[in-house]
Amino acid sequence: MSDFPYPTHIETLRTFAKVLGVKAGNKYLDDKAKDKTADYRLINEFSKEVFDYLSKTFGNDIGAILKQGFHAYLTEYMTHVSNIYADGLSRTEIGIALCKTLLSKHVVNTIDSALGLVSSKKPLSVAFFSFQETCTSQILAWLEENEGGWKHYYNSLEKENKAKVKAWKDGEHKPDIQSLVFLQSWSQGPWPEHIDWQKVRVLLFIASIIDRTVKEEGSSLLIDECRLLSWGAKPTYEFSQLIQSHQQAYKDRISYLLPLVGEIQQGLKRTIVKNEGQFEYFKAAIDKLEQQLSPKEHKSHFAYWVQWHKARMYSLNGQLEEANALYKFGFDECLYRAGINQKYIIEEAIVVAASQEKPDKVFLKHLKNALLMFNYDIPSVQSCESSNKFSDIIEDWEVQIWRSSFYKVFPKAGMFPEANTPEIAAKIGINVVTDIDEIKPDYRHPNRKLKIGEIWKKIYPQLVWFTELEKTEVVEKLLKQGADVNLTSSSGDTAILMALETLNLREVPLRSLDDTLFYLLSEYPHSKETMNRCTDKKRLQPLISAVQSGRPDIVDKVLAMGANVNNRGLTDNQTALNACIKMIGIAKDPKRYWDSVLQMQLTPEVLDSIRRANSGMTGFTLEDQLQFLLAQNSDPRFRQISRSLTNLMSEKLDERIDIVNMRLIASQLIEAGANVNAEHIAPVTGYTPLMLAAELDEVGLFNKMLSNGGDPRKTYFCKNTKQSVDCWRIAEYFGSTNVLAALKEIEHFFPENSGVSNSH
Repeated sequence: MSDFPYPTHIETLRTFAKVLGVKAGNKYLDDKAKDKTADYRLINEFSKEVFDYLSKTFGNDIGAILKQGFHAYLTEYMTHVSNIYADGLSRTEIGIALCKTLLSKHVVNTIDSALGLVSSKKPLSVAFFSFQETCTSQILAWLEENEGGWKHYYNSLEKENKAKVKAWKDGEHKPDIQSLVFLQSWSQGPWPEHIDWQKVRVLLFIASIIDRTVKEEGSSLLIDECRLLSWGAKPTYEFSQLIQSHQQAYKDRISYLLPLVGEIQQGLKRTIVKNEGQFEYFKAAIDKLEQQLSPKEHKSHFAYWVQWHKARMYSLNGQLEEANALYKFGFDECLYRAGINQKYIIEEAIVVAASQEKPDKVFLKHLKNALLMFNYDIPSVQSCESSNKFSDIIEDWEVQIWRSSFYKVFPKAGMFPEANTPEIAAKIGINVVTDIDEIKPDYRHPNRKLKIGEIWKKIYPQLVWFTELEKTEVVEKLLKQGADVNLTSSSGDTAILMALETLNLREVPLRSLDDTLFYLLSEYPHSKETMNRCTDKKRLQPLISAVQSGRPDIVDKVLAMGANVNNRGLTDNQTALNACIKMIGIAKDPKRYWDSVLQMQLTPEVLDSIRRANSGMTGFTLEDQLQFLLAQNSDPRFRQISRSLTNLMSEKLDERIDIVNMRLIASQLIEAGANVNAEHIAPVTGYTPLMLAAELDEVGLFNKMLSNGGDPRKTYFCKNTKQSVDCWRIAEYFGSTNVLAALKEIEHFFPENSGVSNSH
């Protein structure tokens, strides 16, 4: 057992796979199980292997139920790990608390859902938690009494197979997955056996899971709790209450340390004014605390706190190299132990690691991964595959805003008087350029790169720079001299993207809409990478920019140049089709659109969009963005400017967007293979282009999507009503009469799932 109290998320999956019977000596999984800084994306990769195997073996329904049960448990579990500190608790005590609360609840819920697949007579869920016999023997006895043909099937089995079934019934062995798959093939006839084999496999598979669980350490408590819940008993405990009750004795044992701990904690607050000589004083105080700690009882639980405050002390003294080394120790010890303190340690450590003379990229990668693993932040890169590459988890602009936030996290007013305040340069803020006319093209070196900016420098290939400025003659001459159209700026801008942004109807300030540069550049071969890459921060990409031009000819050309119709971009990770249908919504009712923007919920994705748009001026955490937004919205002048801008944009978009062209573009994208069921996070998580078409009563596009694989019974979860909502409910709620009529005609092809809600 590990010396940190909470099991990692990969440990949890490994145990789950083991009791399912699908873990077959995966050494990589074993190695990663106790790696506290394992890539957060690995859990999805490993779980996909497990549940894909189950789905192929037993069918999609049981695979989906077990997957949903596991992820529901893991989501709630990680919420607790991220917020409730486990100081003073052992792995065993955490296990007891989990068995009495989260685990038992999710096990019973998942088994109830799995039993829902059995349509005819079935055993009560309490039968799976017997304290007298194995679960498999209980289910086999039930099958003998209730499944017609089972006795005849058993009696006709060959000797070897009959012995297997008898060993299951006697509790000597548990059914393995392969035996359950081939169970029907053991029959000697006559056929059919009049046995519901789907039911038999589901019941015996669940029973085998329970029996394997019983072999795990501490499982008797879990089974007892599951039995009580199955009988309808209400949960007795809250997880946090159990943790606190376990911690009380620990707090009593360390009470003699608390005065010194309190003095250090108060004195080393980042904002409190320090006096001359206090650095040495607190250094001695921490040494004294370490001497008083009992290695057996306290060191493992106090280690992260001590290293954290040492690191903070050195940060406040301007000794960033020493602080960085100490944060590494504190970070490692706090993971899966320190609850919400993990977040605070990571946020301090990340600005220190970024502010090194040469940023500590390995440490930064671990810190960012932990922010994502514990749901303190959201991903900045689109890659869903685990990777050791720095750029596959962190974008360069993030390092800059972390650097720029050093004195926000460690205010100069709170530093020690004798501190050597470090000079930390960061590329943030608006990149002011006042000498634009003095920047001349170099035709002898057409691929020359320019350093643009006065506050900080951004690297531009000159072709990209002059395209952004709409210098058509210069761009034409550079192209003739051999300028490479695939070169990018330091933030990922390309010449073709800059030309497309010139046509963007939604861009503020309003653009010229001159297509000369686009058609000039499009005559030159572009790589697929160029046509599909997103820029850093704003995630602009060619196809979405083409869609936002409102011109079918531009979209057609960009697709022909190699753009992937299902590639995603913008800060909320949209497909081009989704962006297109949103523009149809704007064209139909600009006021409603802008009203919905102003009333938008402040989700992490919305806050991230603010962070990306503000050039590092609003801090680096999601909470920083929220505070910035609340402060802005409380300012009457800002509200007035916002209203004026909204009214202006509403008028201009109404003038510029041609709804007929937008419908043509949507049709182009659908015909090119756009995924009409692609899930998005906006306007709400799980919304699809088909749902947007239903909401907007775009019946022509809706029918076209249905003909191209649209699933009107696909649902999103409505947080207000706590219901799953499909296209019928969406159309009803928004009064989309044309789409409702179309749905009525096809209703018999899409029978309503009992799990779909009856209200929005």
